[in-house]
Amino acid sequence: MDAVGKIRLACIFALTAFAAAAAPPGAIKPAVTATTPNPSPGEPTVEAKAAFQALSEAERKAMQDALGWLGFYNGVVDGAYGKRTIEALIGYQQSLAAAPDGVVTPKQLGALKSAAAKAKAAVGFTLIDDAATGVRMGAPLKFLDKRESGAKSSNFASADGEVGLYLKETSGDLATLFKTLTSAPNRKVTYKYLKPDSFFVVAGEEGEKKFYRRYVAAPGDAREGKTLRGFAFLYPKARAKALDPVALAVANAFEPFPSAVPPAPASPITPSPSPTPTPQSPKLSAVALVVMPGLAITTLPPGPCKTATIEGKPARFLDNGESGGLIRLAGAFGERAIAPVVADGGEDLVALSLTPAGETKATLQVASAAPAPGGGRQIVAALGPVATGAPLFDRQGRLVAFVAPGEAAARRADVELAGPHATISAAGMGVGASPSGIATARSMAEIAAMMRSVVVGVFCGP
Repeated sequence: MDAVGKIRLACIFALTAFAAAAAPPGAIKPAVTATTPNPSPGEPTVEAKAAFQALSEAERKAMQDALGWLGFYNGVVDGAYGKRTIEALIGYQQSLAAAPDGVVTPKQLGALKSAAAKAKAAVGFTLIDDAATGVRMGAPLKFLDKRESGAKSSNFASADGEVGLYLKETSGDLATLFKTLTSAPNRKVTYKYLKPDSFFVVAGEEGEKKFYRRYVAAPGDAREGKTLRGFAFLYPKARAKALDPVALAVANAFEPFPSAVPPAPASPITPSPSPTPTPQSPKLSAVALVVMPGLAITTLPPGPCKTATIEGKPARFLDNGESGGLIRLAGAFGERAIAPVVADGGEDLVALSLTPAGETKATLQVASAAPAPGGGRQIVAALGPVATGAPLFDRQGRLVAFVAPGEAAARRADVELAGPHATISAAGMGVGASPSGIATARSMAEIAAMMRSVVVGVFCGP
């Protein structure tokens, strides 16, 4: 084996070891074959396939998703190895002036995820649960700031009307709707695919705009005129370079019939008190909101928190807290988090605080909140035992503020009592999207279900 081959083999062994360390116990690790002759630059290798498959399914999907956001990948985020995936990996490496062998190093993967996270934040890409249609999907809410909801339909549009995302639930025959959409006059279809009684995709151009449409039939619905849910994303051809990746992300995040999310409690529920931790055990000290991969916001000053962890992983303070305000924490957590939509304020708010549930766990607690009489940045709410840093959302699910550090919530017979709490506005935190103008109100349970994966506990140790 020549020197180039030895270097390539060393790289794949290193990457496989890196992935294996993160894999769950008992995971099967693929063997690496080192007998393949050196390929031409840009040609897929056995090592590239083995390196990709050595990653967890979540890592493979995250890689495809990130490559899509950067314009290198145009396919389904399924974690499967294929021609489009390897060509995207090689294209990304070429953009870095790195060896185009498809074996992505941990450093390259980290840079890829970071760049994709910035691209998502730039358009305010946010996962939403649409009450009118029952659809769950991602939408670029930073520029789709107009919304209209009707009977089984929701329309998102940019202020100038040039970009639109249209959701709809209807009934009928999937094949008939497919034929209608592919044979419409003045419509140039560049891609179409129908899987009978399952779904179809139609993409192309209408005048000066590009479109992407997808409809899915309700699973297990065999009756005539079965339920169909779908969307259309339209945008100017002149903006295709910027919006083609967004269209792909919208399609990959589309869940027409999402699994039911366990409802959050409609009123505060406090579990039995946890045993008092030993002095060496981490203690749940604050609430934080993960606003993008590796970054969380809280109001807890770092002084009393010598060592901090989030989701069981080390977290470091990026601010000293001397000037008060919001505090940033960085670490290897929140891989799938998306920047929140931010609003200036509201009269009817939802607060998400935490209750300790063991040495390293916490239970989400949801409560209604309202501005305190007399104005100022105070709210009245019955918050959980740990409320410092608790995020406040309006009834459209937009982030408004965080609870400032303060005394523990008042309690009576293990029930929190409503009381005043100072807050810090989220408007100046430097991340997130502008107000979306969403008009549909959500229940406290719906908002808690939307945010439960990004509201986390900050555990402090000595």
